Amino acid sequence: MYHPRQDSSAPPRTIFDLTGGEPLRLPALPGETSSDVAIVGGGLVGCSAALHLAEMGRSAIVIEANEIGWGSARRSAGQVSASATKLDPAEVLRVYGPVHGPRLNEAGAQAPEFVSALAERYGMDISIVRGGILRGVHTPAMAAKLRGQAEFWQRQGAPVEYLSRGEAARIIGSDFYLGAQIDRRGIAVNPLAWVRGLARAAMSLGARLHENTRMDGLTRTADGWRIATPHGAISAGQVLLCTNAYTDDAWPGLKRTIIPVRGYQIWTRPLGDNVRAHILRGIAAMNDTRRLLTGMRLYPDGRLHFSGGVGFGAERAPDLEDRIARVRQILPDVGPLEVEGWWSGWVTRGIADGWRLHRLAPGLFTAIACNGRGVAMGPIMGRELARCAAGVPESELLVPLSAPKSIPWHPVHALLGSMAIRHYARLDRREIAEMRSIADTPA
Repeated sequence: MYHPRQDSSAPPRTIFDLTGGEPLRLPALPGETSSDVAIVGGGLVGCSAALHLAEMGRSAIVIEANEIGWGSARRSAGQVSASATKLDPAEVLRVYGPVHGPRLNEAGAQAPEFVSALAERYGMDISIVRGGILRGVHTPAMAAKLRGQAEFWQRQGAPVEYLSRGEAARIIGSDFYLGAQIDRRGIAVNPLAWVRGLARAAMSLGARLHENTRMDGLTRTADGWRIATPHGAISAGQVLLCTNAYTDDAWPGLKRTIIPVRGYQIWTRPLGDNVRAHILRGIAAMNDTRRLLTGMRLYPDGRLHFSGGVGFGAERAPDLEDRIARVRQILPDVGPLEVEGWWSGWVTRGIADGWRLHRLAPGLFTAIACNGRGVAMGPIMGRELARCAAGVPESELLVPLSAPKSIPWHPVHALLGSMAIRHYARLDRREIAEMRSIADTPA
């Protein structure tokens, strides 16, 4: 079975390289060392954990198998929704309980502000785009659901609206959707600049970070833990595993609690001024309610970035013709689209469609299962891991500490997942056809 760690160690070329700043070019771990806390994984979770530990005065060391931000950070779409999970707020309360559920809902609502404030505090240029995130509606049932969500957030005083078909069309640039929900709290960022900024901020406070340093072994000791690496080792009182989609067998059974799904992203050369003036106006990004959704961002320089599909296994070129046709279905007047590049990365699906904090053993913690909410919630969960290592009581954490649960039929998840993707595609096509037959009236 293909594992995400089998991907090439070379960093992918993405649209975020254009404004992501310089790589850190950090040395590999050269020998034996010790730290209060050792962090495995130099992505958004791990770098945030190091930063927050350093802010608390704890010594922290991060090892990254490739380069900082090599994984999900630079491969995401860069959207920051004002929600912690893909669950409805009421479902979050059911799944996480009356204590932690409200906390998680609030953390999600404040996620864009968390990113903005932390970036400002440490002087990070992460190319923040404001205006909100719009979600196009493709069925009457989803219209009712998103209208209800908007009403929930309006009662909380949040700037969330449900838009009629005509109102949505004026923003999107076409009347493809029945309507849309827009959450003006949402932002979009350069996630590569974001993870590099977190790393530099952590180092400015004394955290040590090492690239090209893979964990070869993890063992218990009398005083805590020992991590073996190709050219050294770390002794630490506590260890934070921040590997998410790249989780392997370092801790028995942990990788069976998640399903990595490969997502593709595509971007174009700059569109003409006449086109960019009439599409995706005044918003940070958009997506829709299809099971296999389409997400899009229009960059200030006119480049259009859109989702390129999902799959399993080794990376292969996406079907560019099919994906461009999908964009044209939404934006029929977009004009010529010249692809400049594409990349792929991994989204980590979990059982409950939301993050989990696990105490795997005394002094060994992990945050896992981002479910497409990693750009802001990854660093927030990194903060929570830092609080775990600092001894914050479980009752005060954002989500409860839980035991890992294996996903049923995990050994054949790629086969079942591929079958599910084909099934979802058929359902989406049928529903889109039904949507197009609905009269052009407010949803």
